[in-house]
Amino acid sequence: MFDEMDEIAQDFDDQIRQARESAGLSQKDLAQQLNEKASLIRKLEQGNSLPSDDVRTKLERALGIDLSAGGSTDETEWSGGSSSGEYTLGDVVERKD
Repeated sequence: MFDEMDEIAQDFDDQIRQARESAGLSQKDLAQQLNEKASLIRKLEQGNSLPSDDVRTKLERALGIDLSAGGSTDETEWSGGSSSGEYTLGDVVERKD
């Protein structure tokens, strides 16, 4: 279920605000364009609320932005174990006897 969902960027609030301001839109104007409430736009820009998938899609299309988390964070995929790409519990757990 969650495999299909992209993670949202940590700075989604700043991205939304900057894109809206660059487009010359007020929060109310953007909300009307998206058929959403201005209070939702305010909460998103303050980082007090995460956008639903539907709202996220609307924002990305309307503002021409990508709110998915990029690969530039400190998080890196773990690599190791067998060369076949399959791991067992023994590959990642160190046993204490």
